[in-house]
Amino acid sequence: MWLLVACRVGTQDLDPSVAGGANDQTTAGRDQPTVTMDASAEPLAARVNGEPISEKEYERAVLRYEAALQSLGLDTAGNGDYREMVLAQVIDKRLIAQEAQARGLEIDSGEVQNALDESVQLRGGEAGLYEWLHANHYSEAEFRQELRLQLLANKVQAEVLTTVGAVAEHVRARHVLVTSREHAEAIQVQLDAGADFATLAVAHSLDRSTSVNGGDLGWFPRGLLTTPELEAAVFELEPGAYARIVETSLGFHLVEVTERDLQRELSPQAALAVRKAAVDSWLAELRAGAEIERFVP
Repeated sequence: MWLLVACRVGTQDLDPSVAGGANDQTTAGRDQPTVTMDASAEPLAARVNGEPISEKEYERAVLRYEAALQSLGLDTAGNGDYREMVLAQVIDKRLIAQEAQARGLEIDSGEVQNALDESVQLRGGEAGLYEWLHANHYSEAEFRQELRLQLLANKVQAEVLTTVGAVAEHVRARHVLVTSREHAEAIQVQLDAGADFATLAVAHSLDRSTSVNGGDLGWFPRGLLTTPELEAAVFELEPGAYARIVETSLGFHLVEVTERDLQRELSPQAALAVRKAAVDSWLAELRAGAEIERFVP
């Protein structure tokens, strides 16, 4: 996820050379229509709401991604169709850029210079920064623009997250995880007959981190579970009710809600997950409402 989701506006969030290198496409946004060079006479990689993304811009993003993999000692061959992923990131960046402009957000040259000065310090001086820029296919002008885009993205993010407070609806649930539907159905029969959920979790669940506690998942808000199908099922239940078999990438679950709190304070981990979910949802809405044309495979 390249969009910042932790509501931090520190130096590391602002500097691609610190925040994961070229692989960490952490930002998007722009404060004026001239962010991208006129690509009308160039081959296009995509067009977003009528605004072109040139093949040159896209290919340089690909080069930066490959440079990041190489810096980590990773082979590009082991990362699947990463070019498609990079194009999606470039498109998302443009969408957020357009949204920043629509909201009237601006970044002045002083803010960009401060971010650049911090980047120089964090790279041990100008020589260290320029060495990184060269390795990651940035000109100084491109890097300044990237910093500007990141600052704008932080401003957009801050507005998106104004509705995310310190409390949120939580549920406490427990589950039994097995590998086959047949096994899950057998457990369901026992539950329907009045068997104790926690006892069945101890005896059958493959989730060893929770089975010893009767399958207890603890308290969590929306956006914290790694299996969205299970989370969706859980938040539809009232305390004391259990869901029919839920299939996820992990296997087959039976899940029961034991408690619900509509205004429970978010833990630091939960707050981060809720913020990420809010940004993901907002970005999905941007994509759904956009006219996006792709011209490269």
